[in-house]
Amino acid sequence: MKKLLSIALVLFICLSSIISASAFTYQHVIDYADKLASSELEELDAVAGNLENTYGIAVLFCITEGTGDVTADEFASGTYYEYTDNENGLIIVHDDWNKTYSVFVSGSAGEALTDAAVDSMTDAYDLNESYYDGIYACYELAEEYLENGYSGGYVDKTETETVFAETTGEVKEKDGVAFFWLPVSLVIGLLVGFLIINAIASKNKSVRMQENATVYTRPGSMAITGGADNFLYKNLDRTEKPKQTQKK
Repeated sequence: MKKLLSIALVLFICLSSIISASAFTYQHVIDYADKLASSELEELDAVAGNLENTYGIAVLFCITEGTGDVTADEFASGTYYEYTDNENGLIIVHDDWNKTYSVFVSGSAGEALTDAAVDSMTDAYDLNESYYDGIYACYELAEEYLENGYSGGYVDKTETETVFAETTGEVKEKDGVAFFWLPVSLVIGLLVGFLIINAIASKNKSVRMQENATVYTRPGSMAITGGADNFLYKNLDRTEKPKQTQKK
C-alpha cells in the first residue's frame, strides 16, 4: 500500500512539474483567443526570447477577445507583469473582438521603441493576413528598431510600386495582385450572374403543367343538373323523287 502511495505521489509531482513548465513556456506571446497553433507560439516565443537576450528588452504580444472587467490599459499592464519580470519592455495587446490595440511600456523600452515605432509595428501586424505572420512582422521591425533606431514609417512590401534604379534607369514592378485571382474572379462573376438570371427567369414561369385535370376546374362547377341537345347548324339532304311511268 505504501509503495502504491509513493508511486502515486511521484506521478503527481511529475505531472505538476509538467503543468507548471507548460504554463511558462510562452512568456512573450500570449494567445487568449486561441488564434495560433502551439508550433506557431513556440516559434514566435523563440524569436522574442532571442530579441530579449540580445537587447535586454522584452517585447510581448497578446491576442485577446475583450478585457473583462478592467480597462484596456489595466489589462495590458497586468498581463505584462504576469508573464515577465523584466523592467525594460513593452506589450502590445490586440483586442480581436473590439478591433483595438493597447500598449504598455516599461523602463527604458520607450527610448528605443517610440510611439511611432509601435504604431509601425501594429501597421505591419494589420497588413498580414494571418496572426502568425503579423506577429512575426512585429518582431522583425522591433529587432530593426532596437538595432538601428526608428527612422520612418512602415512600408508594405507587398504593395505594388515602381522602383527606379539610379544607375541604369531600369524600372521594376513589385508583385501586386496575383494572377491566380483573375480567373477566380471571372468564375465568381459568371456564377453570380447565372444565379441572378436564373432567379429572374424562374419568376416568369407563372403556369406549369399539372398531372391531374381537376386542377384546372373550380370545385363543384362540373356538377350536371340537366341535359339538352342543342344544335347550332342543320344539314338537309335533298334527293329527287323518282317519277312514275304511265301504263298504256
